[in-house]
Amino acid sequence: MALFRRKSRDEKPKRHELLDIPLGSMIELSDEITFEISDAASRTFELTERKKYEGHSLLRYMYRLEDEDEVVVLGVDRIGGTNEYEISRWIIDGEEELSEDLPDTITLHYPDPDDEDAEIAVEYERQEIVPAEMTVVNLLEMETFEAELHEYTSEDDEMMSVELVGNWLTFYVGESISLSDVNIYPAEDDEEEYM
Repeated sequence: MALFRRKSRDEKPKRHELLDIPLGSMIELSDEITFEISDAASRTFELTERKKYEGHSLLRYMYRLEDEDEVVVLGVDRIGGTNEYEISRWIIDGEEELSEDLPDTITLHYPDPDDEDAEIAVEYERQEIVPAEMTVVNLLEMETFEAELHEYTSEDDEMMSVELVGNWLTFYVGESISLSDVNIYPAEDDEEEYM
């Protein structure tokens, strides 16, 4: 009789709850933005697509979450080489073809909630450009691309991340949220054929 249990070769290492969340998982958000938008204490979304970015000192996940009314993106960034993570909530602000180099400053205009005829201008300053390998997994396929992430922040610490793949841009605008604002109900992981 062995004193120590041998680890089975078939046993998988335990997955960190924030990394490689399986498609079809349900994710509940209870952050302040969710409350402001929907007047509900929380909302539950289904995970329909996962983007993973890997680069020099970069590990980021962008999880596309959908319900019947809205699409949001949950961001997970590893802090340096640690096992600590920053959580963020994003919206996809736009997609377009690259026509000229991205500027160091981008100004976005939003409707003024207090005056429907006015707009609020938010100026974002570029902080860095990070090359990354991006892996996209959805229910149909898994694809890998070379990407550039252009990271911007505003004076109020709002964030904008511009993903450049080939000549296609995707604009994400977001804010940091707390891990306590996120509840994950993982689906069975049936993505083995992609790995």
